[in-house]
Amino acid sequence: MCSSRGQLVEQAQACLAELAALDLSEVAAAELGPLLKELHATRAVLDAADAKVLEAFDARQAYQADFAVTAASWLRHHTHVGEADARSRVRVARALRSLPLAADALAEGWVSWQHVRRLAPVVGYLADTPDELPRLEKTLVDFARDNTADDLTRLVQAAAEAAGVGESAAEREQRRLAQRSFTTTTALDGWRHVTGLLSPELGDLLEQVLTGLAAPVPGIDGGPDARSAAQRRHDALADAIGLVADLDTVPEVNGSRPRLTLVADVATLRADDPAWGARSPLASVLTRSLGPAALELLTCDAVITPLLTTGLGVPLAEGRAKRFATSAQLKALKARDGGCIVPGCDRVRLEAHHTIPWSKGGLSDLSSYVLFCKRHHHIAHEDGWTVEPDPDRPGLFQLRPPDARPPIKACHIIDRDPGSTTPIW
Repeated sequence: MCSSRGQLVEQAQACLAELAALDLSEVAAAELGPLLKELHATRAVLDAADAKVLEAFDARQAYQADFAVTAASWLRHHTHVGEADARSRVRVARALRSLPLAADALAEGWVSWQHVRRLAPVVGYLADTPDELPRLEKTLVDFARDNTADDLTRLVQAAAEAAGVGESAAEREQRRLAQRSFTTTTALDGWRHVTGLLSPELGDLLEQVLTGLAAPVPGIDGGPDARSAAQRRHDALADAIGLVADLDTVPEVNGSRPRLTLVADVATLRADDPAWGARSPLASVLTRSLGPAALELLTCDAVITPLLTTGLGVPLAEGRAKRFATSAQLKALKARDGGCIVPGCDRVRLEAHHTIPWSKGGLSDLSSYVLFCKRHHHIAHEDGWTVEPDPDRPGLFQLRPPDARPPIKACHIIDRDPGSTTPIW
């Protein structure tokens, strides 16, 4: 080959620069996947060349010409990589001298740098039995060609345990458990950056919780959820934490007394319905219908808040007017609305919304509040939806779109349980 080493590098850089400047608008969508695969293989070839040069650089102690003590310290100073990365690259470059199959697979683009980095420790594992290394290397390289670097790590760990070196399974578990962390850092604008490492058990539990709460929520008019998946997961985390923060309203396991809301309507108290009748809500606790025995058990040692309603479930006993809904008012709103008033919404994290904004003279009476989930509360404010009394149902509401479309009837407890507010059985 006539080109000098410097010319080869310049040619490679020129080709890569041309790739980086490629106008992707002229590339068909079907070609992007194959292009990514080719770039990935190209990156592996560059890593193989880098490792080969680094191994020679280290073995000949060429770093001393720049007054460096080690090849890793030279890398940190001249290529600005982190200390851990520099040390790792030197270790892998040294190991590849004894792993020719791995070196060839990297140079051909069949495996990545992450693969050979995870594979490199086997050289040390079999230091006392080097004759077994070629067989193990072939097994690992063949596996790496069709699996991820994480999968390869588990196989290398199994090889280490079989060789009787490194950590035992119990020691490895203890080390990983000690790495658990969760940190939040407040930025200048008040937002928080989250970093951490969760145990597999906590990670699985978090995924289950977020998956359940991060489902798309249609708009008030039934349109698609405009949030990205990441934004939905953020809001799901807010819902989960909010539910935990509200645990003082439900029975707890730390010895505190349960707090229950007993709902009764005027008709029952006037004896318009027979006591304990099939439609009587007298034994209703938090909108759940209960028989006498269950009610007696729950209320044996509970703090009970009575709540008086009309036949439509509209609370009559209102809390004291304040800027924000009180705890008592929220209980009353749950008894009237049963949840978010947007039809079809079953979200469990709820907020009180002023039908007439406080800044425009709105009151803090129950008749001026409705319940929205956090998502629909945001949509109502951002998109201009308004809540107004339902002319056909005194005490209840309807949702008016920001345009000329007709209003949508809000969903209240009477709609969730038609015919009766809270039937017992």
